Amino acid sequence: MAKWHLKDTDRLEKIGKIRKKSRKKTHAIEPGETFGKPSTDWNVGGESGAFAARVVEVHKRYAFVSTETELGKIDTRDVWLAEVARKYLVSERSERNFVAVGDYVLCTPDREHVVKTKADLPKCVIQHLAPRRSKIARLDPHTPGLEHVLATNMDQLLIVASYLSPKVKWGLIDRYLVLAECEGITPIIVLNKSDLLQEEGSAEDIAEAEAMVNLYKSIGYTVFSVQANATTANRDPTIKDIGEHLQGKITLLSGHSGVGKSSLVNLFRPEIEQVVEEDDNIFYKGRHTTSFASFIRLGSGGYVIDTPGIRSFTFEEKGPIELSHCFVEFRPYLGQCKYRECRHLDEPDCAIRAAVEAGELTKWRYKSYLGILLGATGREGRIRDLPLEE
Repeated sequence: MAKWHLKDTDRLEKIGKIRKKSRKKTHAIEPGETFGKPSTDWNVGGESGAFAARVVEVHKRYAFVSTETELGKIDTRDVWLAEVARKYLVSERSERNFVAVGDYVLCTPDREHVVKTKADLPKCVIQHLAPRRSKIARLDPHTPGLEHVLATNMDQLLIVASYLSPKVKWGLIDRYLVLAECEGITPIIVLNKSDLLQEEGSAEDIAEAEAMVNLYKSIGYTVFSVQANATTANRDPTIKDIGEHLQGKITLLSGHSGVGKSSLVNLFRPEIEQVVEEDDNIFYKGRHTTSFASFIRLGSGGYVIDTPGIRSFTFEEKGPIELSHCFVEFRPYLGQCKYRECRHLDEPDCAIRAAVEAGELTKWRYKSYLGILLGATGREGRIRDLPLEE
């Protein structure tokens, strides 16, 4: 077979460089222009028709946004297909995606430069991102060095776990509590499948669950124990109590796979009913039924962000000062250690360790602190064996 030869390869390279250069100019960022921009500096309306919106879903190449004509009043029925302005796509980023569910953004209508999909929706380009007031994020398990932001701008975090099938990972709950405290978000713990605990749990399972629930309540956290299904919801006062906590708030639901987050959401008349897996095998093992985070309006009032279940949850390393402050029961003892930057690990005259030995702080929570500090916790929030005297 004859080989193909191109004589003027030098000219081809020059043309390629010229075209590449021209493409860069097309999407060039003006000096001083940034993707992040306070909403007070946005030019809403005008000739561009720019409008404020909330990100309600994020996919690999595009996102869905809903208009927000007044901050906090999101019209989830007015959905647009959106893409981040291409001039920002070449810039370095520290997160998996440029935007996350819950982000407050400025958009401009655009039918020509948005990715083509089968969705028959109006299209727009995301021009700017407002500063976030809160976020829940983990290290991206697939791309080292990047952060996976689960959601932003929420008022509270509903940590959902199940007593059994899959069994609750108390270390994972502690990790969520740490992030909530760091971000100034109100955490609420919901333990689902209380019926399974009573029907199939061992005496050891029941005793452990009661002890941990009492522990979190004694620290000051709100804990609910429920059986999240439509059959019992109407006669369970706990479901009503949870609904009252959701009213007027933006709440992130997060937790392990298969714990019943979507089933819980469906009890509060969501605008879009969430898919729930009915297969018994899936039910017992704990699998994903939600594949991406969604911003949902509740008929009972408020909004929730339902997220896929997670199997690993590691977050950005935190120093001992910040981390110990996020364990709220440690706070009365902070500042009493001999060394100001005490790690509460093996330093002499440590007030935290003394409180643990005196029974004023629980060994479980101290061990959980050590696990996070030393990086000994990881997949599913399990805590490996750490040296701790009994």
